[in-house]
Amino acid sequence: MPDAQPNPNSPHPDHSAHHERRRPLVTTLGWDIKAIIARSPNFHHMRRIHYSAPAARTGIVEYEKDGIPTILHGWNRHPRWPKSMFNVEWLQKNGDQKPTVRNVHDWTDSEVTIDEFVQKLRKSSLYASPDEQERLYGKDGVCPAAWTEWLTEGHTIPKELLFDGSNDFLKFLPDTAKVQTLMCYMGIGDTFTPFHKDLCASSGQNLMCYTENSGSSFWFMTRASVAPQVAAYFHQLGQELDLETHVATIEELAKAPFDVYIAEQQIGDLVLVPPRSCHQVINKGGITIKTSWSRMSLDGLQTALWNELPIYHRVCRQEIYKVKSNIFHAAQHFISVLETLPENSAQQDTVVCAEKLKQLVVLFDDVLASDYSTTRNSMPHVSQSGSLHKDDLHCDFCGADVFQSFFECGSCVRPPPSQSSSDILPLGDGLVLCPLCYVEGRTCRCGEAQPVQCRPFSDLLQIRDRAVRAIHLVDSDFTTPYGYLSEQPS
Repeated sequence: MPDAQPNPNSPHPDHSAHHERRRPLVTTLGWDIKAIIARSPNFHHMRRIHYSAPAARTGIVEYEKDGIPTILHGWNRHPRWPKSMFNVEWLQKNGDQKPTVRNVHDWTDSEVTIDEFVQKLRKSSLYASPDEQERLYGKDGVCPAAWTEWLTEGHTIPKELLFDGSNDFLKFLPDTAKVQTLMCYMGIGDTFTPFHKDLCASSGQNLMCYTENSGSSFWFMTRASVAPQVAAYFHQLGQELDLETHVATIEELAKAPFDVYIAEQQIGDLVLVPPRSCHQVINKGGITIKTSWSRMSLDGLQTALWNELPIYHRVCRQEIYKVKSNIFHAAQHFISVLETLPENSAQQDTVVCAEKLKQLVVLFDDVLASDYSTTRNSMPHVSQSGSLHKDDLHCDFCGADVFQSFFECGSCVRPPPSQSSSDILPLGDGLVLCPLCYVEGRTCRCGEAQPVQCRPFSDLLQIRDRAVRAIHLVDSDFTTPYGYLSEQPS
């Protein structure tokens, strides 16, 4: 295989070639939810449950397990619904004053003032026309701090659905590696988000906060289990699902060999997106404002490691959520919990912690196997070089997060202005390649990249064995195929 050499001075590949042509017209003109679902036997209404119904608790637990998208509705009637700040005028005074907006016709992004953005939205027609040149969508915007506070402290949305909540493993990442998942969206009819899966098998939550002029959003979603079939069908259409560039037509979805769950999201609807559920959103009518966030469950981490990261490597998509690091830090958390539990702790809580740690040990063993080298003891470590990048390294070719092992070249990268070309770059500051890219023939220009590790491998083995010993405090019968690792000779 010939060398594939990334440009160390250019940004990560953004697939901009897919955005050069004007996109086909997307319009919701004449759409009616009942009529759409009646068009094909593989179309189904999305499961809807009132947030206060007894079935809501079961729905929250089950939607991730069965992989069926679900809507919890009626939140706008909740006594603590913050109507006074869920509106356009409040955002104009208190929100991001210069949001980045996307023109959905040519996928160009620009920065405008919030007042100009609102004015453009309200002057635009509700439906796209073939001759219009601009239709703006404010997506992935900064969520106001007051909204964040209401979500986390307002005692309204269940904690198990919240970011940093009781079922979000992203909270175990160190502050230097955490990613902001809470976003704000504002748009009008015929703006959209193409078919995609939420990042790294995370669980998505999307709350419609405000509408005007009969605004709503149409969601087209699949079960989590059919993600491979969706990807294969997109290939038949000449599209790549994981590049997030295609808005599927109703006709294309009607011919699809899988079920499609459809809903018209209204104000107060909280859409729950299971990990790997493929979905697209098309806005209809007047202005809609939504807030959304992601969580990472333990099963989501497993799915990401075994199913999603290989796809990201193939399409060169940056990982963002640091899956291997997340597994490592979550394991450390549960080790600490089990090691410090008092003797009179509730048996149920102890067993739950142990079961989570068992699953994490299995995943961490896979991580260790992928980063293992027989020459590990002679490799330099980023932690020895004074670099600040140990928790923030990614492959400069495919975008994979680097947890432990990588190849690095300090020659084929331009030094920062503060350094001369003769200075030796700290480890982690050069051109970084993940081991999988390197063995596939991807290399630097000079071909002299050297193996590096983030920390001594023995440290990881010791932490892994601490996990096994912590589990044995609760379940002495627990075994792994590898036994204890740190006690084995190098």
